[in-house]
Formats: sequence, C-alpha cells, structure tokens
Amino acid sequence: MAEWRIRSRTPADDDRVRAINAANVPEVGPLDEERLALFAEAAPHFDVVEVDGVVVGLFVGLAEGMPYASPNYRWFVDRHERFAYVDRIALEPEARGIGVADELYARVEAWASETGRLVVCAEVNVEPPNPRSMRFHERRGYAAVGELAPYGTDERVAMVEKQVPSAT
Repeated sequence: MAEWRIRSRTPADDDRVRAINAANVPEVGPLDEERLALFAEAAPHFDVVEVDGVVVGLFVGLAEGMPYASPNYRWFVDRHERFAYVDRIALEPEARGIGVADELYARVEAWASETGRLVVCAEVNVEPPNPRSMRFHERRGYAAVGELAPYGTDERVAMVEKQVPSAT
C-alpha cells in the first residue's frame, strides 16, 4: 500500500467524495448537494484521505449547534449540550485495514478533548448489520447507549458514545 495522508476537503474533491460516499451506502447515508454544502460550510472536520494524489476516503465530523436535520444527529443534540459527532466515514476498499479510520477517529477525539466536548458520538447500523463497524467502535472504546429506527423503516442503528478526557 502506498503512503496515505489526510487533508481538508476542497471543492475539487467533491466528485470523488460523492462517488466514494455512494459506494458505501447503506453503511453511510446518501450525500445530496444540500448535505454536501452544509458539511463544506459548517463541519469542523470535512476531510479526505489521499493515496498517491487520489482521494480514496472521506470523513465528516460535526459538533453541536448545526442546522442538520439528521434524526441520528438530533438524537445526540437532545442528549448532550456539547459533543463531537462522527457523521460518516467512507473508504475505498484499498484504504481499509491500514490504520486510516483509527487516525481519523483519533483526530476527532483529540479535537473534542481540546475543545471541551467530553463525548464523541456516532451510530452503527444494526439492521442491515455492520459488524465490522461495530467491532471497530468497540475496540476504540465506544459503547452503545441506545438504538433508533431513524426513518421508520426496518433500518436500525446503535447509538454509540465514547467519553474523552478534557485536555484543558
């Protein structure tokens, strides 16, 4: 595997970002133009992963206070005054299993700690199941704190959280 790096997303990345996101549905939600624009404008973390100059992954990390209608995000808004939220991580197959996801999560966890957000939140598909993601989150210290059927269908997600220490 070639060297990889993480950097902030730019508008020039958007075609690859949309393609990678689409290839990872249903593990991540769809990425329409409105959502892409919201992330580009307001997400504290909208990063891409590059290998040899080619974008092979994306990461979106949010915080409280965003005008984001996602029922999963809103669930955490109702639960926490301040938090960091992993909205999505999507990787091409060649970028999996090499430490990229761990580095992306380590970055958002450090940012949360440094900014006084003592909990990092995410969700993992339970139906359809995503056991790889659940194992990853459990290994990083995330625990399920609830379950939600966000769209009134058979789709269900486990709401997971990790407490992080304050860096201040």
